[in-house]
Amino acid sequence: MPILTYHSLDDSGAVTSVAPRDFAAHLRSLARRGFTGISLSDLLDGWTGQGTLPSKPVVLTFDDGFANLLPHAAPVLAEFKFRATLFAVSGRCGQTNDWPDQAPGIPRLPLLTWAELAEMSAAGCEIGAHTVTHRQLSKLSHDEARREILESKTEIENRLGRAVTTFAYPFGAMNATSRECVRENFRAGCSVEFGTAAPRGDRAAMPRLDVYYLRSPAIFNFFGTWTGGAYLALRGAGRQLKARLNG
Repeated sequence: MPILTYHSLDDSGAVTSVAPRDFAAHLRSLARRGFTGISLSDLLDGWTGQGTLPSKPVVLTFDDGFANLLPHAAPVLAEFKFRATLFAVSGRCGQTNDWPDQAPGIPRLPLLTWAELAEMSAAGCEIGAHTVTHRQLSKLSHDEARREILESKTEIENRLGRAVTTFAYPFGAMNATSRECVRENFRAGCSVEFGTAAPRGDRAAMPRLDVYYLRSPAIFNFFGTWTGGAYLALRGAGRQLKARLNG
């Protein structure tokens, strides 16, 4: 099952950005070819028999909760009747993404306010947790990591009045402590491991496909095809090799 990862919808060209016009083209391509965008909880419901999956599902996720999602993602999702999951950094709502360990070259942009996050929720977007301050959990003590994970869940639930059952690890950074905390308190946690998810996989660290590798609409049109699968496998192998060399 493919889980696509988006971050910001802007024209900066940064590695975390997809141009709004390209995002719209992505969803048009999916709809034209019979795909249905679903949330992470929709997928889990289908896997557990609590719901029914469409014939060609793809999970759409947005990390960080950028304010540009309200004008650029919400209308397009509504147009195609797609659902998605948005992972919010609870302690930064209404602020910007200038958190610790932010990579150079990433534009500092506003994040959704609580009122705007509620609008996204009311529009059918599942809201998941992405910690309180977007710190790398693998660098924190046991107690600090648990606070980052659990307090984000609690605040979002209190603010929006909806259960928060999904989580994404900032920077994909995790260790045994953080993974076990997510396993105990959420239905699923999303990593940045490059790959597709499977029902028998570890739901506390589900792999995803970063749309950075697919952001050109010409390339995105191959998503879901044999050619697209081969391309993504090649990019995944390149990521693994780079990680080994840097490690």
